[in-house]
Amino acid sequence: MLLQRLFTILLLPVAFVFAAYDKPLFDEYETKLLSVEKNIAIIEDSPSIMTGSSGIVIYSFENEESFIMSRAIVASKNGTKAVLELLPFDNLAQNNFPRLSVTPKAGDIVKLNYLYGRSLIVVPNYESFKKITDFFIDMEWIHPDVTAAFLAKRYIPNPDRKRFREMCSVNMAGLITFNMDDLGYFVDCISFKVVKAFKIPVISEHTIVPFYSRISDNVKTSPIVLGNKEITNYSEYYKRLLGLK
Repeated sequence: MLLQRLFTILLLPVAFVFAAYDKPLFDEYETKLLSVEKNIAIIEDSPSIMTGSSGIVIYSFENEESFIMSRAIVASKNGTKAVLELLPFDNLAQNNFPRLSVTPKAGDIVKLNYLYGRSLIVVPNYESFKKITDFFIDMEWIHPDVTAAFLAKRYIPNPDRKRFREMCSVNMAGLITFNMDDLGYFVDCISFKVVKAFKIPVISEHTIVPFYSRISDNVKTSPIVLGNKEITNYSEYYKRLLGLK
């Protein structure tokens, strides 16, 4: 099947959505870098590691203080080793403070599935919102009113990957949960890769753009901003954004 060829994901049975899932869906995974060459690092593989998941690399001082040196995205894994792509971490950038000239090296700690306990949610209607949030009760959901307000203030009716990453950053979320048709997708905020998928029955055909919120009617384009067209087909737009088409 196409999804199975594109992503290494877990497809949850349809029956799972009828009873609450009260355990953490993703556990933060910590390990050490085995080697680093430029922006590529190697770690030991584990069943807890998912291709496309992201995390952070930690530098520790002798006084037990630490700071985040870089991001890490799982680029591939083979059962023995996993390859990480290292990227700058700029969530906490502060230009008034000096930057420490340290880079990741072998022995440094990497934490994957970073902030995976918090997720934005993009669904077509209230019924889907209610079903998903009632099922995954251990997930801390960023209410879609919050993200819709972010878009409305900036006159962005068609959020792209850049805007979703901004919304993840300001809300300290590691995931975005999308629902199109009868499938849901947990998507990493940084890599924008699907790390897990699940089935959900279609309860309502009603669709709200850019996604369900109580203030979606306020998410409009500005007459002075060119190219910010409103979404005409909810499912088609987000499937394309995730690379599913």
